Amino acid sequence: MTAHTVAVVGGGPLCTYAVAHLAAVLPDAPPAGPVRIVVLERGGRAGAGEVHSDTQPPTGYLNRVAGQIAFAPDESSDPPRKLLPAELRPTFLQWCAERYARTGHPDFLLRPDEVPRRYVHGMALREMFLGYVARLEAVPGVSVELRTAEVTAVSRTGGPGPADRFLIRSSDGAELTADEVLFVTGHSWNRPAPGSEEERLAAHEGYVPTPYPLAERLTERAVPAGRPVAVRGLGLTAIDVLLQLTEGRGGSFVPDERAAPHGLRYVPAGREPSVIVAVSPSGVPVSGRPVNRKVADPARLEHTGVFFTVDAVRTLRATAGARMRDGRLALDFDLHLFPLVALEMAWVHHRTLRGDGTAGRLRAAVEPLYRDFLAGRAPWGEPGADALIAALEAPLAGLPDGDGGRFDWRAVHDPLPAASARTGDDGADWARRTAEYLRRDHLDALEGNLRNAVKAACDGVWRDLRPVFAEAVDFGGLTPDSHRRFVRTHLRHYNRLSNGAGTEPMRKVLALLDAGLLDLSVGPSPAVAPAEDGQAGFTVTGGRTGVVRRVDAVVEGRVHPFDPRRDVLPLYRALLDEGLVRLWRNRGPAEPDAPDATGAGSEDAGDFVPGALDLDDRFHPVLPGGGTEPRLTFLGAPAEGLRVFQQSAARPYCNSSVLAVAAEWAEEAVRRTPGGEDAPPPATEHTAEPTTKG
Repeated sequence: MTAHTVAVVGGGPLCTYAVAHLAAVLPDAPPAGPVRIVVLERGGRAGAGEVHSDTQPPTGYLNRVAGQIAFAPDESSDPPRKLLPAELRPTFLQWCAERYARTGHPDFLLRPDEVPRRYVHGMALREMFLGYVARLEAVPGVSVELRTAEVTAVSRTGGPGPADRFLIRSSDGAELTADEVLFVTGHSWNRPAPGSEEERLAAHEGYVPTPYPLAERLTERAVPAGRPVAVRGLGLTAIDVLLQLTEGRGGSFVPDERAAPHGLRYVPAGREPSVIVAVSPSGVPVSGRPVNRKVADPARLEHTGVFFTVDAVRTLRATAGARMRDGRLALDFDLHLFPLVALEMAWVHHRTLRGDGTAGRLRAAVEPLYRDFLAGRAPWGEPGADALIAALEAPLAGLPDGDGGRFDWRAVHDPLPAASARTGDDGADWARRTAEYLRRDHLDALEGNLRNAVKAACDGVWRDLRPVFAEAVDFGGLTPDSHRRFVRTHLRHYNRLSNGAGTEPMRKVLALLDAGLLDLSVGPSPAVAPAEDGQAGFTVTGGRTGVVRRVDAVVEGRVHPFDPRRDVLPLYRALLDEGLVRLWRNRGPAEPDAPDATGAGSEDAGDFVPGALDLDDRFHPVLPGGGTEPRLTFLGAPAEGLRVFQQSAARPYCNSSVLAVAAEWAEEAVRRTPGGEDAPPPATEHTAEPTTKG
């Protein structure tokens, strides 16, 4: 009998979550015929993948605390699910405690609010994954294969009825026929767009288009020691690059009480670049993640929306939504939703400063205008945000401002407004103000997300209320123009304000600034171009400061958005060509240009095509001719753009949405195995732990 074959393309964290739930369900529902599970991971570290590999250098950190990482569904699942035995689904923190007890290695000794090194997470993922594989292999009729292979194409075999399967081809020439395919391919990077700055850079030696894997991409041949290098980016990926080019080359960070407020001094090894010129459109590095005091009791301490809520989004959609040609009502984020985001941040800010009693009076003061806003009887946009905050703060008139005073959302979004745009400015003022900002931000982060008013506002709204943002944005909840602005502007605010690096890597960034190795003087609106004098290298020019820096190499320090049309790997272009997927379009009110064979059409028609695949609510592809293919499932990066926040790590005891979608796939896959349609329902009754938002 031919085995029913389930293929998993990609072997990173999402693969582990999916295989974990297969291991929970299949032992109690053994198949009536042979089932073959094949995991294809191009980097060879199935369970961890490349970005989270256990072989990553120890310089890299996660941006999530140890107490907020899980591997498998737990008692908080809603609806309830069949669970693995408790001993097979420890939290990451429990796994680290057990590993520390066995080894005594300090990297495993973590408090719940500490940020772990990325390779430690990779070790845990891989160990848990291999344990799930062993449990599956013990099920009669089930086999598991792990292949090191890059999948390059998937096509239909074209057989009649049930004989229509999928042919998977890999770069080594191997082929695999599968009945079901889960795509969890994670991050890739894109070919430069025609005419873009990246295309001009890529034509010259010394350009590094992606830094991962760090040890392989950032060698001394690619980025020479003792020579200047530019890094395009000031976020999490850029921090990985900074630390790999310094600590990863033998440098060290030593305690120094004179180095305030971070307390570290960098000791060079002599293999570093002479200087690292780091740039981004804003010129402002990512903010530090605050010490996470909520991890002790997330159900009680995580913020629940007061003004920016799912109900408010639905009310505004009925009040102010514009009718798109596919019938949905779409909002404008800047006009209709951002005022509520700003109001919610102001309320959290004042509650943190002044306590629940004062916050209650502020809430009562703004309530009439808030109701008018939802009904469409108040100003929209920035005037609306200002009016709502003014009403909220009215009871504070005549009272001392207290620490932090009034809430200024503009200062939060733009902490370094340009003080000077003089041509030829040497950038010293920008560099000084940036360093001062980073030091203030670090002190704020050390106070934590419950004590510091600014951090509480950013963390409580942009992180804790992610389900509300999803309600607003997912499946075309915004008009095409607004969706485009949300991706290009507001998601950058999310990343900078609430998705930054932990306090330990930020301490090291400050030490690199002190050592003169990190140069932030170029400032906003940088232009990076090959040298014009015919010599090797590149020039970096600040659009505001006028600063010019000459560098030998340029490293892309940013994660590229998913775009199957420009992905450097061939898989998604092949899927488009085969007609197994199409691009999702946020369709506007006007008639579009005729779509091409991929369903992409033209953005000139007023539509927005962010790069996501067109998927249904269970992540199955919508086919170019209509209908869906339930035997194909795409999780993670290919859904980003259609839905937000699809690439987060799984969290314990919070009904994690990431674990939920992986579990739903596993339950569907089991039902399609031989005899699976007769298997008992996978859900089971269990006692729920306290839950929060996933």
